[in-house]
Amino acid sequence: MRTPPIPAALISLAAAALAAAPARAARLPAPQALLDAALTAPTIPYEGRVMVTQWYGRRTRAEELRVYSLPPKRERSEFLSPDGNVVRVLVSNGDEEAVTLVRARKTVLGHAAGGYEKVLPADQERAALLANYELLASTGDNVAGRPTWRLTLKPRVAGKSWQTLWLDRETRVVLRNKRYLPRRHFASQAEFIAFEPGKAADDALFDIDPSTSGLIKARGLAPKFLTRAQLKAAGGGATHLPDRLPGGFVFESADVFPVMHSPVRQARYTDGLTALSLFQTDRPVRLPRNARAAPGTTRLPGPLDVSLSGNVLQWSVGARHYTLMGDVSRELMARIAKSFH
Repeated sequence: MRTPPIPAALISLAAAALAAAPARAARLPAPQALLDAALTAPTIPYEGRVMVTQWYGRRTRAEELRVYSLPPKRERSEFLSPDGNVVRVLVSNGDEEAVTLVRARKTVLGHAAGGYEKVLPADQERAALLANYELLASTGDNVAGRPTWRLTLKPRVAGKSWQTLWLDRETRVVLRNKRYLPRRHFASQAEFIAFEPGKAADDALFDIDPSTSGLIKARGLAPKFLTRAQLKAAGGGATHLPDRLPGGFVFESADVFPVMHSPVRQARYTDGLTALSLFQTDRPVRLPRNARAAPGTTRLPGPLDVSLSGNVLQWSVGARHYTLMGDVSRELMARIAKSFH
C-alpha cells in the first residue's frame, strides 16, 4: 500500500520546531581530561588582559596585566598601574626570563621559572595530585565572554586549599583560576577579562636583550634543585629531612645555602598541587610575632600557580631547628610538626 505524502504545511511546521529547539548541549569532558588539558601548555598564540586579586583577611590587593603567549614557550606579562601605565614587564623564552622595572630602568635577568629539571618525575607528581585531591567537573559560567568547563580540585585532607579552574571550551586555556581555604579569609584569583585566541603578537615583544642598560644578572642567585644525595654532597650533612610529611606530601627537591656562616637546609614537598618549604638550621631563627609568609603573586599564564599568603610555623627537636612555610592551615602544620617528635 502506498504511503500518502506528508502535507507541506506539516513539513514547514516541523522544520520551524527544530529551528526553535535549543542546540544539543556539549558533552562534559571527564575530570582527568580537563586536568590534563590544564597541565598542557597552550598550542595556540593568544593575548588578553588579566585581573589578579588576592584577599588576605580584611585586605584586598588587585593588579591588572596584559599578557601575550606565543607557543611553545614564549610569554610576556605587562603589569599595569591603576592609570593603565606599564610598571614592570616579565618576558620569558622558557630558558631565560627578564623582569624590567620600567621607572627604575632596571632589568633583572635569570633562569625561567620552571626551566629546571624537576627531581620528582612528572608522572609521580600527577599521581600525588590524584591521590590527594578529588576532581569534580561541571559546566562553568562564561569568562571573558567565552563558555567554559569548570574543574574543582577538592582536597581529601582538611587544612588544604581548594582550587577551581575554568577552561575555555574551544582552546582549553585556563581563563579563571581561584584558590581558597574554606571558611578562611584567604583567597587568590587570576581571571581573563579579555581573551583573544589565535592572535599572534609581534616576535619583538618576546626578545630578551642581554645588552640592555641597567641589566642585573641574577643567575647565581637562583635556587638549586637537589636530590637528597646531592644535598649531602653539597654540604647539607645529616639533614633529618624526611621523604614524606603527613597530609600526603612527598619530597620534591632540596637546597642548601649559608646564612651568617651557618648552613640552611631547605626541603621542598608537594602533594601534587600544594607546595611546602621546610627549613632546617643549627641555630634558632627569630621571626616576628604572628608571622606569615609573604603574599604570593601568580605567574601568568600558568594553570595551577595562584598562591595564597602562606602560614609559618617553627619548632625544635634537640639541636635541630625547623621552619615550615606553605599554603595550608596552622592545624595541618601542627600535625606535621608533631611527627618530628
